[in-house]
Amino acid sequence: MTHNLSPKALAIVKKMQQSELTESVIYEKIAAFAGGEENRATLLRLAAEEKGHYEIWKRYTGIEMKAEMDKVLKYTFLARTLGFTFAVKLMEKGEGNAQEEYALLADEVAESIAIRKQEEEHEGALLEMLD
Repeated sequence: MTHNLSPKALAIVKKMQQSELTESVIYEKIAAFAGGEENRATLLRLAAEEKGHYEIWKRYTGIEMKAEMDKVLKYTFLARTLGFTFAVKLMEKGEGNAQEEYALLADEVAESIAIRKQEEEHEGALLEMLD
């Protein structure tokens, strides 16, 4: 089921949908070789939650997407060669303007508030894991 969103909101939702799916795959791949059971568990939990966000956004767009494999390969390679903490920090840095986008969506997409909150929790979980 798709929703009537403004063109600007729809563009943001599509971008976020793509990003969530790609991050989900990246976290899954990194979890496969990350050191420590707790780190693996955290990464797999984040992967599942990101996939859940993808599914929410998909309800708004009605579009099935595939992960951006160039990004998956890039961050997996970086995690293997320079360490997963470096790769995850770099990935999180790339989400700089997401907060602005969530603010723009708040009026049209009620779930965006909950997703934003969970994304902030993800950042905290990652920082804890990286310390």
